[in-house]
Amino acid sequence: MFAFHRQPLKAVYLAYFLVTTVLVRLPMWTTIAAIPRLRPRRSWSFRRTLIFYAMVAFIRLFFDIGFPVSLGQNPEVIAVSSPERAGFAWAEPLAEEQIVGELKELAALAVRSAGYWFANTPEDAGTAKKAANDEKVIMHLHSTLFQPISWGAVMGLAHPKGGPAGPVCNGLLQHCPQVTRVFSCGYRLSSSVPFPVANPFPAGVLDSLAGYNYLIHTVGFQPQNVFICGDSAGGNLAISLVRYLANNALSVLSLPVPRGLILVSPSVEWGITHDGPKSSWRLNAGSDYSGPFFQGYILKSLLGNLPVDMAYTSPWISPASLELPPSDIEHLFQGFPATFILSGEAELARDSIRTFNDRLCRDIGKDNVTYKELKDVTHDVVAMRFFEPERTVALTESSCWLEKMLA
Repeated sequence: MFAFHRQPLKAVYLAYFLVTTVLVRLPMWTTIAAIPRLRPRRSWSFRRTLIFYAMVAFIRLFFDIGFPVSLGQNPEVIAVSSPERAGFAWAEPLAEEQIVGELKELAALAVRSAGYWFANTPEDAGTAKKAANDEKVIMHLHSTLFQPISWGAVMGLAHPKGGPAGPVCNGLLQHCPQVTRVFSCGYRLSSSVPFPVANPFPAGVLDSLAGYNYLIHTVGFQPQNVFICGDSAGGNLAISLVRYLANNALSVLSLPVPRGLILVSPSVEWGITHDGPKSSWRLNAGSDYSGPFFQGYILKSLLGNLPVDMAYTSPWISPASLELPPSDIEHLFQGFPATFILSGEAELARDSIRTFNDRLCRDIGKDNVTYKELKDVTHDVVAMRFFEPERTVALTESSCWLEKMLA
């Protein structure tokens, strides 16, 4: 990966990619998209098929040359320039006594993290005002936990205009009238060779904990009014955050578990164990764009100096792994709140998400888990505005679950 991230190879390869896309790929995609039986899924439209193939091609390009631009803006700049307009807020790091157990043994340096408020009304959009009585809030953890760029730019993916956070947070506000504000919690992104090694596990978990602590103790939300939402890699962080709170209820008394958990296509195994001829990793290879995310770089960045086998045997990194020791699987999710899980039937990680759902149901009861699997839907549908009507269906299902929770 990133074989062409240095100049002049990057410029040569990018020119090659653009020329072959126009002359070869685009005509091939158009032909396939025009014939329903050749599409990744028969139900997909001509337009969706074209966009999907373009996504796959550009994601692979990024893993060849690195991301060419910084997504979002440097939080340090926003903090002194236009914090109100951006809905910007700092989340201070956890106190030393709040980091306990396994995370304390592995803990990276705790630093303050940035977050952004999304709101339905202009008066709420640019402020971190105190929580109203019984006000409900969603804390969102965005997808993408890696930083594959070749210079020191900041990927502010929690920013409203900085990547996947915008479509998800705005979608939640639009379809979930139970909440009037969503807090997009930023966290440090991991990177590794050939780029600077930075922010391995558990840096992102510590930052998400800091964001939750900010909601409870700075803004003043009651834990029973907070819902944690994570999509894709953010779903993995959301699970780790809640697991940490559930495991340390006695020692971290000031941070109880939230009211509920919303997971969209959560990445529940970074070391792939759900593999085989009839697995979703094989059957859905043509209908999911996320394959490059699981081909080594992210895992290497996430692990840092930790041993590779942790990708398969650590419940923090891969809670759905089939290679977890039996002692770790037992009561793995005890103490979790009610959870809504949404998965795509056409995504690579479908089987691992099903395993996660089964383990969660066993620990907290089927009545406390709602699992929805949308037919012919690929990875992280809520982040893709073009994937309609399924994206709206997914957001509406989330709203119905919230309504039931708050009834």
